[in-house]
Amino acid sequence: MVLGAQWNLGTDTSINKVRKEMSVREIMTSSVVVANINSSVLEIAQEMISQKVGSVIITDNDDNPVGIITETDIISKVVINNMVPSTVMAGTIMSSPIIATKPSTGVIEAAEQMTRCNIRRLAVKDGDKIVAIITDRDILTISPSLNTILESLIELHRDENSFVDESGIERGICQRCGAYTDLTLMNGLMLCEDCKEEEGYYD
Repeated sequence: MVLGAQWNLGTDTSINKVRKEMSVREIMTSSVVVANINSSVLEIAQEMISQKVGSVIITDNDDNPVGIITETDIISKVVINNMVPSTVMAGTIMSSPIIATKPSTGVIEAAEQMTRCNIRRLAVKDGDKIVAIITDRDILTISPSLNTILESLIELHRDENSFVDESGIERGICQRCGAYTDLTLMNGLMLCEDCKEEEGYYD
């Protein structure tokens, strides 16, 4: 279920706690899935499904993290171009350099960084080591009020940072429930998956 954005920030004490006290360390997912740069996209996709994750950190032959591959990378760079996943190497489609933050970074600051960089996942580095990944859903789970903050940030950066791939999917605010997530255009409305199903639309 997606979270709604209809909250009054003036009366929501949880948002004040998040802003003042909560750090990335408290919400980050510590399990990081790693794959070699010479792995095929097919192997990467299989690992994502096996580990139930939406991203994989890519390392070079010296085990240094050099990039990240997400579900969106596979769809927009491989599937859309009708490429054979088993013949495409990870290094070809990975996003690099890796955008990261520190465990001590505040959650609001991390959300702002994700919005500025137009990404859904943010690596967490402790020194030179990637120790975790945080996602937009991790942040929104803390407090539904963060939907409102992200909506404002998205509006500020929409013109210069909006991402729409050839499949018609983009990130943004659902026009029905107000959640920040993947959207699909349906009958003139940008809807999330939950609202699309509730409206009776299916892929």
